[in-house]
Amino acid sequence: MTVKKVEINVDINCEKCKNAIMEAVTELEGVNQVAVDQEKSLLTVVGTMDPVSVVEQLKKIKQKPVVVSVGPPKPPEPKPEPKPEWCKPCYPYYNTCDAVTVSTYESGSGCTIV
Repeated sequence: MTVKKVEINVDINCEKCKNAIMEAVTELEGVNQVAVDQEKSLLTVVGTMDPVSVVEQLKKIKQKPVVVSVGPPKPPEPKPEPKPEWCKPCYPYYNTCDAVTVSTYESGSGCTIV
């Protein structure tokens, strides 16, 4: 089965309603993720479950669900790889990093930067 994202309008008047909705939907087989936006009265369910079974489950707890959308979930955004601290350019117009080595004379009388 393919993973789907289902968005449903529900009546969320209080914290008790929100908890009842969350409990009812999380009981379903194939549900991977559940989110409730109380301000928008929007329930978002992601998983391999049947959207019809989500609606039926909500009707059992006296909700009047209205399906807004059914489709594939948004793929996760790739995280950029962080550059090492030593690789930050010294000036804004340089795009490359140069390695600097410091060596001291055995006597400790001075140093050479290459």
